[in-house]
Amino acid sequence: MNSIYDKLTTLDFIIVAVYLVTLLVIGYVVSVKQSKKNETLFLASNSLNWYSIGFNMWGTNVGPSSLLAFASIGYATGIVAGNFEWYAFVFLLLLAMFFAPRYIASKVSTMPEYMGKRYGDSTQNILAWYALVKILVSWLSLGLFSGGVLVRQILGIPMWQSVTVLVIFSGIFTFAGGLKAIAKVNVFQMILLIVVSLTLSFLGLQKLGGIDVLIDKTPSNFWNLIRPSDDAHYPWPAILLGYPVAAVAFFCTINRWYRVFWELKI
Repeated sequence: MNSIYDKLTTLDFIIVAVYLVTLLVIGYVVSVKQSKKNETLFLASNSLNWYSIGFNMWGTNVGPSSLLAFASIGYATGIVAGNFEWYAFVFLLLLAMFFAPRYIASKVSTMPEYMGKRYGDSTQNILAWYALVKILVSWLSLGLFSGGVLVRQILGIPMWQSVTVLVIFSGIFTFAGGLKAIAKVNVFQMILLIVVSLTLSFLGLQKLGGIDVLIDKTPSNFWNLIRPSDDAHYPWPAILLGYPVAAVAFFCTINRWYRVFWELKI
Protein backbone atom coordinates (compact mmCIF):
# COMPACT_ATOMS: atom_id res chain seq x y z
CA MET A 1 0.00 0.00 0.00
CA ASN A 2 1.37 3.39 -0.99
CA SER A 3 2.04 5.71 1.90
CA ILE A 4 0.29 9.07 1.99
CA TYR A 5 3.46 10.45 3.54
CA ASP A 6 5.34 9.95 0.25
CA LYS A 7 2.71 11.97 -1.64
CA LEU A 8 2.53 14.96 0.70
CA THR A 9 4.13 18.23 -0.35
CA THR A 10 5.64 21.02 1.68
CA LEU A 11 2.35 22.91 1.45
CA ASP A 12 0.50 19.94 2.97
CA PHE A 13 2.82 19.87 5.97
CA ILE A 14 2.47 23.64 6.39
CA ILE A 15 -1.34 23.31 6.45
CA VAL A 16 -1.16 20.55 9.08
CA ALA A 17 1.28 22.61 11.16
CA VAL A 18 -0.94 25.72 10.97
CA TYR A 19 -3.93 23.64 12.02
CA LEU A 20 -2.12 22.22 15.07
CA VAL A 21 -0.73 25.60 16.07
CA THR A 22 -4.21 27.11 15.82
CA LEU A 23 -5.56 24.45 18.19
CA LEU A 24 -2.75 25.11 20.65
CA VAL A 25 -3.26 28.87 20.51
CA ILE A 26 -7.00 28.55 21.16
CA GLY A 27 -6.36 26.18 24.05
CA TYR A 28 -3.65 28.41 25.51
CA VAL A 29 -5.74 31.58 25.30
CA VAL A 30 -8.63 29.86 27.06
CA SER A 31 -6.44 28.21 29.70
CA VAL A 32 -4.67 31.42 30.77
CA LYS A 33 -8.05 33.04 31.37
CA GLN A 34 -9.17 30.31 33.76
CA SER A 35 -9.23 31.67 37.29
CA LYS A 36 -10.69 28.55 38.94
CA LYS A 37 -9.30 25.63 37.04
CA ASN A 38 -10.72 23.03 39.40
CA GLU A 39 -14.21 24.21 38.49
CA THR A 40 -13.68 24.92 34.80
CA LEU A 41 -11.91 21.64 34.09
CA PHE A 42 -15.22 19.78 34.04
CA LEU A 43 -18.11 22.25 33.83
CA ALA A 44 -16.46 25.27 32.20
CA SER A 45 -17.86 27.42 35.04
CA ASN A 46 -21.26 27.44 33.30
CA SER A 47 -19.81 29.98 30.89
CA LEU A 48 -20.56 28.59 27.43
CA ASN A 49 -22.89 30.60 25.21
CA TRP A 50 -25.59 29.22 22.97
CA TYR A 51 -23.55 28.85 19.79
CA SER A 52 -20.73 27.08 21.63
CA ILE A 53 -23.26 24.64 23.04
CA GLY A 54 -24.82 24.13 19.62
CA PHE A 55 -21.52 23.50 17.85
CA ASN A 56 -20.38 21.16 20.63
CA MET A 57 -23.58 19.14 20.54
CA TRP A 58 -23.27 18.82 16.80
CA GLY A 59 -19.55 18.14 17.00
CA THR A 60 -20.13 15.38 19.55
CA ASN A 61 -22.61 13.69 17.24
CA VAL A 62 -21.08 14.41 13.82
CA GLY A 63 -17.31 14.35 13.64
CA PRO A 64 -14.73 13.29 11.06
CA SER A 65 -15.12 9.63 12.01
CA SER A 66 -18.88 9.84 11.42
CA LEU A 67 -18.34 11.48 8.04
CA LEU A 68 -15.98 8.71 7.00
CA ALA A 69 -18.36 6.03 8.25
CA PHE A 70 -21.41 7.49 6.53
CA ALA A 71 -19.48 8.03 3.32
CA SER A 72 -18.56 4.35 3.37
CA ILE A 73 -22.16 3.30 4.14
CA GLY A 74 -23.48 5.61 1.44
CA TYR A 75 -21.09 4.15 -1.10
CA ALA A 76 -22.12 0.61 -0.19
CA THR A 77 -25.87 0.94 0.42
CA GLY A 78 -27.06 4.44 -0.56
CA ILE A 79 -28.80 7.15 1.42
CA VAL A 80 -30.69 4.79 3.74
CA ALA A 81 -28.18 5.50 6.51
CA GLY A 82 -29.36 9.10 6.46
CA ASN A 83 -32.28 7.91 8.57
CA PHE A 84 -29.95 7.77 11.56
CA GLU A 85 -29.32 11.51 11.28
CA TRP A 86 -32.63 13.10 10.32
CA TYR A 87 -34.49 10.73 12.69
CA ALA A 88 -32.27 11.96 15.53
CA PHE A 89 -34.06 15.31 15.83
CA VAL A 90 -37.00 13.54 17.49
CA PHE A 91 -34.81 12.31 20.31
CA LEU A 92 -32.85 15.54 20.60
CA LEU A 93 -36.20 17.29 21.08
CA LEU A 94 -37.05 14.67 23.68
CA LEU A 95 -33.76 15.44 25.42
CA ALA A 96 -34.38 19.19 25.41
CA MET A 97 -38.02 18.99 26.52
CA PHE A 98 -38.01 16.19 29.08
CA PHE A 99 -34.61 14.76 30.04
CA ALA A 100 -32.41 17.86 30.26
CA PRO A 101 -34.74 19.79 32.64
CA ARG A 102 -34.61 16.88 35.09
CA TYR A 103 -30.83 16.68 34.91
CA ILE A 104 -30.43 20.40 35.40
CA ALA A 105 -32.88 20.47 38.29
CA SER A 106 -30.95 17.63 39.96
CA LYS A 107 -27.71 19.68 39.75
CA VAL A 108 -25.61 16.76 38.57
CA SER A 109 -22.81 16.60 36.02
CA THR A 110 -22.68 12.88 35.17
CA MET A 111 -25.18 10.09 34.63
CA PRO A 112 -23.67 7.91 37.41
CA GLU A 113 -24.09 10.84 39.79
CA TYR A 114 -27.74 11.22 38.79
CA MET A 115 -28.44 7.52 39.20
CA GLY A 116 -26.57 7.52 42.51
CA LYS A 117 -28.85 10.20 43.88
CA ARG A 118 -31.92 8.18 42.95
CA TYR A 119 -30.83 4.61 43.65
CA GLY A 120 -27.78 4.75 45.90
CA ASP A 121 -24.00 4.45 45.76
CA SER A 122 -23.92 0.87 44.48
CA THR A 123 -25.88 1.82 41.37
CA GLN A 124 -23.63 4.84 40.86
CA ASN A 125 -20.47 2.71 41.09
CA ILE A 126 -21.79 0.02 38.76
CA LEU A 127 -22.81 2.57 36.12
CA ALA A 128 -19.55 4.49 36.49
CA TRP A 129 -17.46 1.37 35.89
CA TYR A 130 -19.71 0.28 33.03
CA ALA A 131 -19.40 3.69 31.37
CA LEU A 132 -15.62 3.71 31.87
CA VAL A 133 -15.14 0.27 30.32
CA LYS A 134 -17.54 1.07 27.47
CA ILE A 135 -15.75 4.32 26.65
CA LEU A 136 -12.33 2.66 26.75
CA VAL A 137 -13.39 -0.29 24.58
CA SER A 138 -15.89 1.12 22.09
CA TRP A 139 -15.14 4.87 21.88
CA LEU A 140 -11.60 5.69 22.94
CA SER A 141 -9.99 2.69 21.29
CA LEU A 142 -11.81 3.31 18.01
CA GLY A 143 -10.98 7.02 18.09
CA LEU A 144 -7.32 6.37 18.82
CA PHE A 145 -7.14 3.73 16.10
CA SER A 146 -8.68 5.91 13.39
CA GLY A 147 -6.69 8.95 14.51
CA GLY A 148 -3.54 6.87 14.80
CA VAL A 149 -3.93 5.63 11.23
CA LEU A 150 -4.19 9.22 10.01
CA VAL A 151 -1.19 10.44 12.01
CA ARG A 152 0.82 7.42 10.89
CA GLN A 153 0.07 8.13 7.25
CA ILE A 154 0.85 11.85 7.55
CA LEU A 155 4.04 11.59 9.61
CA GLY A 156 5.23 8.21 8.37
CA ILE A 157 5.75 6.80 11.90
CA PRO A 158 4.71 3.46 13.46
CA MET A 159 1.17 3.02 14.76
CA TRP A 160 2.12 2.87 18.44
CA GLN A 161 3.96 6.17 18.16
CA SER A 162 0.98 7.76 16.42
CA VAL A 163 -1.38 6.70 19.22
CA THR A 164 1.10 7.86 21.86
CA VAL A 165 1.30 11.30 20.24
CA LEU A 166 -2.49 11.58 20.22
CA VAL A 167 -2.85 10.55 23.87
CA ILE A 168 -0.16 12.95 25.08
CA PHE A 169 -1.46 15.84 23.00
CA SER A 170 -5.09 15.41 24.08
CA GLY A 171 -4.15 14.77 27.72
CA ILE A 172 -2.05 17.93 28.03
CA PHE A 173 -4.63 19.97 26.15
CA THR A 174 -7.52 18.81 28.35
CA PHE A 175 -5.58 19.25 31.60
CA ALA A 176 -4.42 22.75 30.69
CA GLY A 177 -7.64 24.15 29.31
CA GLY A 178 -10.42 21.96 30.64
CA LEU A 179 -13.85 21.62 29.07
CA LYS A 180 -14.01 25.26 28.05
CA ALA A 181 -10.88 24.95 25.92
CA ILE A 182 -12.26 21.81 24.31
CA ALA A 183 -15.56 23.58 23.65
CA LYS A 184 -13.87 26.57 21.99
CA VAL A 185 -11.71 24.28 19.87
CA ASN A 186 -14.80 22.32 18.84
CA VAL A 187 -16.41 25.52 17.54
CA PHE A 188 -13.37 26.15 15.37
CA GLN A 189 -13.22 22.53 14.21
CA MET A 190 -16.91 22.34 13.36
CA ILE A 191 -16.74 25.49 11.24
CA LEU A 192 -13.66 24.05 9.55
CA LEU A 193 -15.45 20.72 9.09
CA ILE A 194 -18.41 22.41 7.37
CA VAL A 195 -16.15 24.34 5.01
CA VAL A 196 -13.98 21.31 4.19
CA SER A 197 -17.00 19.01 3.70
CA LEU A 198 -18.69 21.42 1.31
CA THR A 199 -15.41 21.88 -0.56
CA LEU A 200 -14.86 18.12 -0.89
CA SER A 201 -18.45 17.63 -2.04
CA PHE A 202 -18.06 20.33 -4.69
CA LEU A 203 -14.71 18.99 -5.90
CA GLY A 204 -16.04 15.42 -5.96
CA LEU A 205 -19.06 16.37 -8.07
CA GLN A 206 -16.88 18.45 -10.34
CA LYS A 207 -14.47 15.57 -10.87
CA LEU A 208 -17.33 13.15 -11.48
CA GLY A 209 -18.92 15.42 -14.07
CA GLY A 210 -21.84 16.95 -12.18
CA ILE A 211 -24.86 15.85 -10.21
CA ASP A 212 -26.61 14.48 -13.32
CA VAL A 213 -23.77 12.02 -13.86
CA LEU A 214 -23.93 11.04 -10.19
CA ILE A 215 -27.66 10.27 -10.49
CA ASP A 216 -27.18 8.28 -13.68
CA LYS A 217 -24.32 6.17 -12.30
CA THR A 218 -25.98 5.45 -8.94
CA PRO A 219 -28.22 2.36 -8.64
CA SER A 220 -31.87 3.40 -8.34
CA ASN A 221 -32.41 1.62 -5.01
CA PHE A 222 -29.60 3.68 -3.46
CA TRP A 223 -31.97 6.67 -3.38
CA ASN A 224 -34.51 4.91 -1.14
CA LEU A 225 -34.70 5.99 2.49
CA ILE A 226 -37.10 3.14 3.27
CA ARG A 227 -36.03 -0.41 2.49
CA PRO A 228 -38.26 -3.53 2.42
CA SER A 229 -38.72 -5.54 5.60
CA ASP A 230 -36.62 -8.36 4.14
CA ASP A 231 -33.67 -6.11 3.34
CA ALA A 232 -30.46 -7.71 4.58
CA HIS A 233 -28.92 -4.51 5.94
CA TYR A 234 -31.54 -1.85 6.76
CA PRO A 235 -35.09 -3.25 6.94
CA TRP A 236 -37.62 -0.56 7.81
CA PRO A 237 -38.95 -2.28 11.00
CA ALA A 238 -35.45 -2.27 12.49
CA ILE A 239 -35.01 1.43 11.80
CA LEU A 240 -38.49 2.41 12.94
CA LEU A 241 -38.61 0.27 16.10
CA GLY A 242 -34.99 -0.52 16.91
CA TYR A 243 -33.40 2.87 16.41
CA PRO A 244 -35.43 4.64 19.15
CA VAL A 245 -34.04 2.25 21.78
CA ALA A 246 -30.46 3.09 20.87
CA ALA A 247 -31.28 6.76 20.28
CA VAL A 248 -32.77 7.33 23.74
CA ALA A 249 -29.74 5.69 25.33
CA PHE A 250 -27.31 7.65 23.15
CA PHE A 251 -28.88 11.09 22.95
CA CYS A 252 -30.85 11.32 26.18
CA THR A 253 -28.81 9.47 28.80
CA ILE A 254 -25.17 9.56 27.77
CA ASN A 255 -23.15 12.04 29.87
CA ARG A 256 -21.83 14.21 27.10
CA TRP A 257 -25.25 15.44 25.96
CA TYR A 258 -26.83 16.75 29.11
CA ARG A 259 -23.47 17.91 30.41
CA VAL A 260 -23.52 20.42 27.55
CA PHE A 261 -27.04 21.47 28.55
CA TRP A 262 -25.72 21.97 32.06
CA GLU A 263 -23.47 24.74 30.72
CA LEU A 264 -26.57 26.86 30.10
CA LYS A 265 -27.11 29.45 32.81
CA ILE A 266 -30.60 28.38 33.74
